[in-house]
Amino acid sequence: MNMHQVLVVDNDENILSAFEDFLSKKNCKMIGAPTTEVGLKKMKLQNFDLLIADISVASKLETDFIMQAKKLQSNLKIIAITGYSDKIRDFNMKMKGADYLFIKPLELKKLNKAVDFCLRQSQEEIS
Repeated sequence: MNMHQVLVVDNDENILSAFEDFLSKKNCKMIGAPTTEVGLKKMKLQNFDLLIADISVASKLETDFIMQAKKLQSNLKIIAITGYSDKIRDFNMKMKGADYLFIKPLELKKLNKAVDFCLRQSQEEIS
């Protein structure tokens, strides 16, 4: 079985490291990106099974990142994460193409289920 390829976009090195540990236990190879711009560059070079992105709603570039990612890879499963619960609505992120939206602090049990679901869906689309 091939390893799942997961792109994680977050500007916090500790978060990237935690996701790398978390995803390695799920037979995933994680590629980290510190910005949405770097994330898009990586997506132009490689296909991913899942994108997990910390989105700052203060930046239109970042909220449009999900739509740009979907244009590059239309079947990509996306989990958006934000700390701005008062400025973002689940509906808005889903309209842009996210499969899930999580507000910080993360509920690990729910995140774990979402990751498993997205990876399963991604695998089914390949088969």
